[in-house]
Amino acid sequence: MHPHHEALRSCVVRASKSIKLSTAVVVLLTACGGSNSSATTVPLKPKIVISSTSDPTSVMLSEIYGQALEKAEFRVARKKAYDTPEALYAAMEAGTVQVTGVTTQALYSWMEAQSGKTDPLPQTTTLQADALTKGLPATLKIGATSTAEDVPAIFCSATFTQANTIATLTDLGSKPGLATLAAPDGFDTATPLGSGTLKDTYQISFKAVVPTAADKIVAAVTAGTADCGVGTTADPALAAVTFTVLQDDKAVVPNNVLLPLVTAAGGTIDVTSVLDATSAQLTTSELRTLMQRLKDGASPELAANEFTGNVGS
Repeated sequence: MHPHHEALRSCVVRASKSIKLSTAVVVLLTACGGSNSSATTVPLKPKIVISSTSDPTSVMLSEIYGQALEKAEFRVARKKAYDTPEALYAAMEAGTVQVTGVTTQALYSWMEAQSGKTDPLPQTTTLQADALTKGLPATLKIGATSTAEDVPAIFCSATFTQANTIATLTDLGSKPGLATLAAPDGFDTATPLGSGTLKDTYQISFKAVVPTAADKIVAAVTAGTADCGVGTTADPALAAVTFTVLQDDKAVVPNNVLLPLVTAAGGTIDVTSVLDATSAQLTTSELRTLMQRLKDGASPELAANEFTGNVGS
């Protein structure tokens, strides 16, 4: 008998003494096959390096994308936050960071500075994404945009808006001299959202504009010393049902949404599909909730895990 056959027969006899002929024996026969058998190996997914700037929103967004990649079984390494967006983007151009979270406005401003251009920021998310796709260096590309937005806005107490049937800036403009506004210094000449632009576009005139430190405006509206205030849409305080964020229905303020920025080398289809699925569930409301968790003392890692655990569910 051929030596290999004799070894196989011996292996079967040994297995038969301990177990009945079954699937286990078939597996054992395969194992006894020596050089004729082969093992299946699953290749490891590539390692992705993520980072951010020190801004809390940037830290939060990059951690969300990092955890989403980890849940998809990518190996993720976290690099210390950079002091400025310029330093972060330079690291991405160099390839030492592969993924980060950005806003369309910040990325557009950097792109323009790099090219020496001064083209105005496009108003809509679609136009901004198109400009970024065409104008970014070949080493970088963007993922799908989210609907999570951080832009200046006018908000009012819900009691005031309900009593006066106000939901938009146009509604407020149709009732001149009605509202008292708490606003920071310089609001009269601020752009894109200031007294001048509100009057020109919406014909809004306030009963009074009360100069108020930015961190005291929410308290002023809550206390009733002002009917409305100037804030930002991502402010977690504005998630309260006691406030109404007025819709900028004539789009005075350009969009500024969150999205992933990836290197061309690292942004494979598998990577971008994970990032895009995450962005699809990131809304302004979700962003407010995340920032409130940070304000309450939660770590970015914990807040991000609470969000990514719901992605795709």
